[in-house]
Amino acid sequence: MAIDVAPSTGADQAPGGLCGQLHSGLDQLERELDALRAARGVTTADLGRVLREVTRLVNRCSALRDKAAGIAAEAGAPERAGARSAGHWLGQVTATDAREATRIARRAESTGLALASAAGGAEASSGGSGTGGAGSGEACGSAADLLAPGLPTPDLPAPGLPVLARAQLAGDLSPAHVDVITGTLGTLPDGLAAEVVGECEAELVRLARGRSPRDLRRLAARVLERVTGDVAAADEHEDRCVQAQEEAAWERSSFWIKDNDDGTMFGQFTVPTLAGKTLQKILEAMSAPRRRTEGDGTRGDTSTDDPRPWCDPSLTPKERSLARQQRHGQDLAILLEHLPTDHLHEKTAATVVVTTRLEDLTGELTRVGRTDLGTTLSAGEVRRLASAAGIIPAVLGGASVPLDLGRQSRFFTPGQRVALATLYDSCAVEGCDIPFAWCEIHHLLGWAEGGPTDLASGAPVCGHHNRLIGRGFEQTVREEQVDASPARKVITLTRCRR
Repeated sequence: MAIDVAPSTGADQAPGGLCGQLHSGLDQLERELDALRAARGVTTADLGRVLREVTRLVNRCSALRDKAAGIAAEAGAPERAGARSAGHWLGQVTATDAREATRIARRAESTGLALASAAGGAEASSGGSGTGGAGSGEACGSAADLLAPGLPTPDLPAPGLPVLARAQLAGDLSPAHVDVITGTLGTLPDGLAAEVVGECEAELVRLARGRSPRDLRRLAARVLERVTGDVAAADEHEDRCVQAQEEAAWERSSFWIKDNDDGTMFGQFTVPTLAGKTLQKILEAMSAPRRRTEGDGTRGDTSTDDPRPWCDPSLTPKERSLARQQRHGQDLAILLEHLPTDHLHEKTAATVVVTTRLEDLTGELTRVGRTDLGTTLSAGEVRRLASAAGIIPAVLGGASVPLDLGRQSRFFTPGQRVALATLYDSCAVEGCDIPFAWCEIHHLLGWAEGGPTDLASGAPVCGHHNRLIGRGFEQTVREEQVDASPARKVITLTRCRR
């Protein structure tokens, strides 16, 4: 039985059939691409230019969709339809997943494309009396009317529109680029002059051209320095952004696992990037080909008796990927079996190198640090890790010369922990009842400030309060003696007001 699929009706098209004309143009483009496939003498450069132009068309269509979504939201269409939100209504109308629809609705609101439409329509209406012009409300005579006054073109963006909106409508930015730019603009410090914000927007649009969203995100973190030249302000802004991201990541952390009743367990976890990258680095090091031994037959090592090791070049890409996942799963099982559970409070077995400056490690300045895993850490997180998590700080001076690498003698020994356990049964912060075994030994006078690693200078602090200290909370220490027991330190934390 034949199935008749009816084409879209005219009700789904814009007045005058403009969408129909554009669809016809896209049909012609598809035929041209088919012809290109069969053509001879087509160079790599030719194919690259075609892909760039097609990508530009995709970006323009995405921008027009965002623009239409902004106009609909401004007109109150979601409310009239009884939708819970603009994203909910947009998802229903466009058959888009709720998460993506919400992202589109937010982007349409933040970029001001609806305002751009109003500006463009006003300029087009006053630009002339030609029939079919943009904004006239009459049928467009041809697809060339897309280039009418007031609408952006690659060579002549519409005047009066926001810089970001012009670039988006011209096809220079993908939705991912726009999300990076709007996210960066949304985190700029309060109180910036409108001119500075506008310059930041223009600089971000300039940086986006020819760069991937990932590269743009890295450069966007320092946009204040590029625009104002104020390095200290840029350091503080970037540090606050990274710190906010770290706090949000910590709150989103989760773990669950269930028994499959077949000798295996299945689960899922969400952890901060640094923890995840550390685990990934450990597993990749364990499964590296150079780690394998010839025919030892030990569990976790690939022997020569295995005809299809995960790195066998004869495997298909999919088979290699599945084999690699299997190997990582096996290595994870081995890692879990060998965890030193009696020393979980001590420094981790895997070493992570963090590059920072001496002034940031001592708390005098607040530039973010970067790990050898490619992650960015706030200055407070670097100090917390440096004092308790077994990282090796590569401290740099003003000329980026390593001053100290691998100085780990500051850690309290297991013997000192035993001695302190006779004084404390819980976290030393006032009112905290986290058991001593779950705490880290904290230097009351920072090690970077000259504090010694002795019993008089150490006190147990739980992970939560250790992070607060790393974020700049002031600590007041007093001695407290209960009955005839030796005096112990009690810490009171106070949030600093900037």
